[in-house]
Amino acid sequence: MARPSDAKSRFIATAADLFRRRGYHGVGLSEVIEISGAPKGSFYHHFPGGKEELAEAAIALAVAGLTRVIDRAFAEAVDFPDGLTRFTHAVSEILVSSGWQAGCPVTAIALTAVPESERLHVAVHAALETLLQRIIAEAERLGETGALRPRVLRFFAALEGAWILARIQRSTEPFQTVLDGV
Repeated sequence: MARPSDAKSRFIATAADLFRRRGYHGVGLSEVIEISGAPKGSFYHHFPGGKEELAEAAIALAVAGLTRVIDRAFAEAVDFPDGLTRFTHAVSEILVSSGWQAGCPVTAIALTAVPESERLHVAVHAALETLLQRIIAEAERLGETGALRPRVLRFFAALEGAWILARIQRSTEPFQTVLDGV
C-alpha cells in the first residue's frame, strides 16, 4: 500500500515561512516547490488556484499557529493583562529566535497582496477576525467586561505595528512599548 504524500503540507509550510520572511510578492512558486522538496507535478494537483490558493492555506496554517500561541499564553495567565503580556513575549521570542526575519505571516501577506487580490483580502480579514475573537474569548474567560472588541483591536493593532518596528529596528523595544499600554 502506498503511503500518503505529504507534498501539500510541505508546500504550505514552506510558503508560510517564505511569505512571513519576504511577503507574498517576494516569493515565487518555483522557489516554494524547490525548497519544499515536494514533487513539482503535484503542485497544481493540490493547488489548482495557484499561488493565491497556496497563500490562503499558508494563512490558515499561520492562524492555527498563532491560535496555539494565544492558547499557551493565556493558559497560565492570572488575568487578562497578564495573558496579553505573555502573548506579546511569545511573539517577541518568535521574532528574535528567527534572527529578526519572521514577521507576522498574516500581515506579511496583507501588506503585499491586499487589496489587489480580493481572494486574499477575504482570507486575511477572516484570519484577523479569528484571532481577535480568540483573544476576546480569553478576555471574557478571565472576567473582563465592557467594550472588549475595541480594546482587543487596539492591542492587536499595536502588536502588529510593534512586530513590524521590532523587525526593522532589530529590537524588542516596540513590544515593550505595547506592554506599557496594557
